[in-house]
Amino acid sequence: MLIGRADELRELTAALDRAAAGSAGVVLVSGDAGVGKSYLVGALTRAARERGCAVLVGQCAELGESMPYLPLTDALWTAARAGSEESAAVRAALDARPVLARLLPDGEGGPDSAAELGQQQLFGAALGLLGVLGQERPVLLVLEDLHWADRSTRHLLTFLSRVLQRERVCLIGTYRSDDLHRRHPLRSVVAELLRLPNVASVDLKPFGPGETAEFLTALAHGSGAPGPAGGPGSAPAPSAEVVERVHQRSEGNPFYAGELFAATSTGEELPSGLADLLLARVERLSEDAQRVVRVAAVAGRRIDDELVRQVSGLDEAAVGEALREVVSHQILVPQGTAGYTFRHALLREAVDTDLLPGERTRLHADFARRLADMPPGRRGSAAELAHHSLAAHDLPAAFAASVRAGHEADRLGAPAEAYEHYDQALSLWDAVPDPEKTAGADRIRFSLYAVRAYGRAGELRRGVSRLRRLLEAVDPADVRLGVTIREHLASYLGEADEDEEAREIARTAVGMLPPTRRRASGPPRWPRTRGA
Repeated sequence: MLIGRADELRELTAALDRAAAGSAGVVLVSGDAGVGKSYLVGALTRAARERGCAVLVGQCAELGESMPYLPLTDALWTAARAGSEESAAVRAALDARPVLARLLPDGEGGPDSAAELGQQQLFGAALGLLGVLGQERPVLLVLEDLHWADRSTRHLLTFLSRVLQRERVCLIGTYRSDDLHRRHPLRSVVAELLRLPNVASVDLKPFGPGETAEFLTALAHGSGAPGPAGGPGSAPAPSAEVVERVHQRSEGNPFYAGELFAATSTGEELPSGLADLLLARVERLSEDAQRVVRVAAVAGRRIDDELVRQVSGLDEAAVGEALREVVSHQILVPQGTAGYTFRHALLREAVDTDLLPGERTRLHADFARRLADMPPGRRGSAAELAHHSLAAHDLPAAFAASVRAGHEADRLGAPAEAYEHYDQALSLWDAVPDPEKTAGADRIRFSLYAVRAYGRAGELRRGVSRLRRLLEAVDPADVRLGVTIREHLASYLGEADEDEEAREIARTAVGMLPPTRRRASGPPRWPRTRGA
């Protein structure tokens, strides 16, 4: 039952209708955390499936810039494993586009892969896949929680928004408007996209008093979502006084209202802060169930049964019972065949914040150990391992994983994520033993990995600044390295329209070469770096 969102659902449905008729469109759904974006989009996806549309849903994660193309991977992986006619079509389209198939956990994008994926090639493959699927049936692509999107996903969103025209594709993106502070990277992307004629926006507002009353009544009778803590239909109809109090405390936020109403049904007096309220829900669970929730909070976006069992230390029977309890209280919700996510990200944040520092460190260390034991080809494991190792203060492991994650991002055509990982490794360089052996290069040569990633990401000024520092640090006797640095510097300056300085540096580089190599090199020149 969808309350207070009829107009918004009609607008989304109209966009889907236009896409079905051959006019692709994009709708960005915004609103504060807990205002009901996921429920609105959930109603749309159910309606789309009833109409026979192909539905692809992917979620971003609160992992910063560390896992490129995560929501696209999530959407394709989930759809390809659904076991339906639609999943067979998705799998066939992926098999015809290895550049996309390599993004999947069972693809070939592991550390041992030799070829790098070009970002434009991957974007073209994504567009082609959507176009092929749309020939059979209209396609609804949902990318949730874009406020957590990595840079490559933001670029993909911009690309699809600009090029989707006559494809039978409707793209819906959701993000938290209250998270878009002045310097948030998604802020400028949204402003740019909303200037396009095929991009619309839907801003969800808080409930009014009447809508809150209708919402709480639905919860009490088991016809709304999320349900009360005691289960669907277990709470009496709310009185006018309860409705008024809940509405005032929640300020019309449906999630806050649902949590406050669930608390009133138990007769407990909870603190006014949302974190305390959320933690009160968790504290009513058994000890084993609370342990599972704490483990899931440290895991982040998603956790599966086996990792819950391993990190929690519970046996199979105990973890199964604990998960049933947690799910019945709607703290975690099932996702896929063997995974769980928090019903709301704020709940995970509250639990994680409540952990003792030592407890959080130990859990991160345990996750790092489990991830280190997983097959090296598992996509994203290096980025996750770096994240958990750093949080566990295991700097050597974080350094090694950052190096691997940088190389993996490079191979996947995600230069922005690559240089973030390389920079993370460089920041740890002096804090770990024998970094040259782990990195397979000395510090200056490893820094060139980050510089090349800067160029591919279009961060030319940042690359120029780093190359100037490398020139100051390089041993004058190492002519080959000095020439390489100058060649890159000339290339980047040329791209930045600093032609005179670029030519001077290029001439210096050529002059450093032995006569035979100088003649072979020809006149000073520089290659293009963007998209290289």
